[in-house]
Amino acid sequence: MYSQEYYEKVKLFKETIKFEKTSRVPNISNFFTWKICDSEFTFKEALYDYKKMEKIVIDFHKRYDFDAYMDLGTRNPMAVTDALGEGSCYYFNEQSDSICVIDKVLMSGDEYLLFAQDPNQFIRLMFKRKYPKLSANELSDSISKYMTFGQYAMKVTKKMSEKYSRPTVFEMMSALLMPIEFFNSVGRGIKGLSIDARKHKSELIEALNAYYDIITQPSIDAALKKDNTDYVTDCYTALLAYSTLSVGQFEELYWPHLKKYLDQVIAANKTIYIYCESTMERFCEYFQDYPKGHIVMHLELDDPIQIRKKLPNVCLAGGMTTDLLGHGTSQQCIDKAKMLIDSLGSGYMMSQNKMMSFKNDCKRENLLALNEFLRNYR
Repeated sequence: MYSQEYYEKVKLFKETIKFEKTSRVPNISNFFTWKICDSEFTFKEALYDYKKMEKIVIDFHKRYDFDAYMDLGTRNPMAVTDALGEGSCYYFNEQSDSICVIDKVLMSGDEYLLFAQDPNQFIRLMFKRKYPKLSANELSDSISKYMTFGQYAMKVTKKMSEKYSRPTVFEMMSALLMPIEFFNSVGRGIKGLSIDARKHKSELIEALNAYYDIITQPSIDAALKKDNTDYVTDCYTALLAYSTLSVGQFEELYWPHLKKYLDQVIAANKTIYIYCESTMERFCEYFQDYPKGHIVMHLELDDPIQIRKKLPNVCLAGGMTTDLLGHGTSQQCIDKAKMLIDSLGSGYMMSQNKMMSFKNDCKRENLLALNEFLRNYR
């Protein structure tokens, strides 16, 4: 059992999703590694020391007091991936105090049919390709560090919910990406997938369908069976690959699986949080017929007011830009928030348009002034 304050926070979000009149607009933290920039610690200290990361998360909450959180310091488990040795897609650059990404394509464009025959077996092959020199000791070390990371995640989530009465937006095991996202990232990459959508479309579709049947659908079944009523939403997905697709490609390669997911969420009377990277405006028509009270869309590049005109049935989140938070004045941030709240009315959650990650994404004085305004604006 959580505190009354906790359940009041959850109730505020659930009423907002249903477009019910609420006492104020709820405020979601979409801050990730910016929390480290706002602390006394370096990236290396924070990412490799969970006690320091826990302090960063708690201090951030005490300072800004959001209603719910997307991240509690679990975005970049560097110690886990470092232990895998050569082949890791991330590494830490001590000189620049930053996280670096290494692209690595793990399959060729003519292997989709082989993938479709047995997705799990092919994924094991991809793991071997990614870590060709992985030793038993390195694997054991990584598993041990993953367990430590998991213990941190459980501890900080419990502390935030029980001591500080703050929910997270979704439960991690209920976060599911659609099949095409797998090939867009660890499989073929953005360039490879863009080529394959034209040169190997039929084979790609077979692989997407096999991935959905073997991996995605069982995960959806498990997510919908879970009791996630203590979170802001029951389920979560993020849309990334759609940013490089035409509307026609989206309809063929993305929508069939996303529609199945959404239809099942609605049928189960659940809710889903859709994190829309890039722009959603080209694809609004696909979401227009869903009933109110089930879908939240977190917008990145879109103007929420314009999207509301096209999707009056969807609860929206986002709207506060890094341009204002990082380079504007406190009053400009407040004016923007007031304009969004007054224009959008019910069915709107205040949040940041980006996953706040870099030092210049935000200024402390702006966020302090904005959140104070949001707590009191009626």
